[in-house]
Amino acid sequence: MTVELFMNRLRRLLLLDDSVFDEIRNDVAFTPASLAAAAGAVFLAALGAWLFGETVLDRAPDGWFVDTVVLGSFFTAILFGAGMAVTYLLLVQLFRVEDIPVDDYLRVTLITHAPYALGLLVFVPEIGFTFGILSVLGTLFYTMYGLGASFRDVSGTAALFSVLAGALVWLLLIPVISDPGSGYVTGVFAYSLID
Repeated sequence: MTVELFMNRLRRLLLLDDSVFDEIRNDVAFTPASLAAAAGAVFLAALGAWLFGETVLDRAPDGWFVDTVVLGSFFTAILFGAGMAVTYLLLVQLFRVEDIPVDDYLRVTLITHAPYALGLLVFVPEIGFTFGILSVLGTLFYTMYGLGASFRDVSGTAALFSVLAGALVWLLLIPVISDPGSGYVTGVFAYSLID
């Protein structure tokens, strides 16, 4: 796997080139790259939350860097994983989608979490919240689109409801683990820390 191939596929994915989703689905060697893309996006969003605390909040809590960048990345990755599991279970159990191997599913959904990297820009005064919301909406949109483009048996309705249910898992749990005294958040969820 070369960096050039990775960047080419990521560019084509962002441009909604349907053929790239099939390539990613069928390329077993691309699994670590998909995982790295999702992890990198979460890490960048965590950096954005840390910078938000340093530039926007009046006073960052003690241990702010560790809370946001280290623990926030860890918790966000777990919540994204739980959301992907719920999405997969709904597709297979509720919508009866057949022929959707777990490893193919993971490659596609991991790479479609790359737009979450826009969460890096939440610290920008006045417009940071917009970038944060776009990071979440972009992740949801690309995941829905990617599932429909990669797996022909996944209807638009199945993709929509499954992805939204998966996202609901982390959207409901992130506020539980974050409050003004802790910063276990990434991206736009840093706004929950404002008193």
